[in-house]
Amino acid sequence: MIYLRDQWQGSARELAATVGRGDLARAGRYYVTPDTSLEVRQAPAEGLRPTCVTAAKEHGLWVPHEHGRHVYARRGPVGAAWVGHGWHHGWPESDAIASPRLLLEHAIGCPDPLDVGILADSALHPGKVSAEEIAAPASAAPRRTARVLSRVSGLSQAGTESKVRLFLQLHNVTMTPRVKIAGVGWVDNLAGRRWIIECDSRAHHTGEDTYAKDRARDLRALELGYFTSRLTHHMIMGRWSKTSHTLLQVIRSGRHAEDPPRYAL
Repeated sequence: MIYLRDQWQGSARELAATVGRGDLARAGRYYVTPDTSLEVRQAPAEGLRPTCVTAAKEHGLWVPHEHGRHVYARRGPVGAAWVGHGWHHGWPESDAIASPRLLLEHAIGCPDPLDVGILADSALHPGKVSAEEIAAPASAAPRRTARVLSRVSGLSQAGTESKVRLFLQLHNVTMTPRVKIAGVGWVDNLAGRRWIIECDSRAHHTGEDTYAKDRARDLRALELGYFTSRLTHHMIMGRWSKTSHTLLQVIRSGRHAEDPPRYAL
């Protein structure tokens, strides 16, 4: 967490003592708590403000894998140690870290369009931005990014789900999140009419009991005429080129658009 001096409610002597104990540290004109990441505390110390994916981490958004420390400045270009996002004659916000609305504005044209979509979906999901606040930067975004942002809904439960859902929607596949199928239960996504896509996390899908239940559900879905793809975090975020190629092959086959009872066993 980052404070301005006037947000400190104690005396100057108490503030100095708190800094001396290491409970707060100076970062330019700000004071930061020890849990503040190093990349964030270094930015205000150099007269910069964290934004884009760097600010997104501090806001608890789903952050795509992106290297570099992303900042914006009040004047001129930033140094080689930073990924610059332009500059402002005066700071547009009082906080040291860009708000979800402002970081999305700065993210336009930075990460891959699908990754911008992850950030927007993540900010929209808990109501940290409104649909109108996403529409504003989308209107000035490159065409590929604008197409992604026009499909953001805030309905996904994780960044992996957002990426898969947005990708399939860009290829004209109807995606319905959180669907309850009689005899199977709730599924993460239903693509088309019969393609179940589960975006599995290590934390929730690797226990012995959960593993067995998931496979039993998949088998029951197959009996009802559905087919299931289970994608791990690494498959979506680390091996996306290969994974997206396979997803495209399924789309082109047309299997997802067919009627499930036709394939029931």
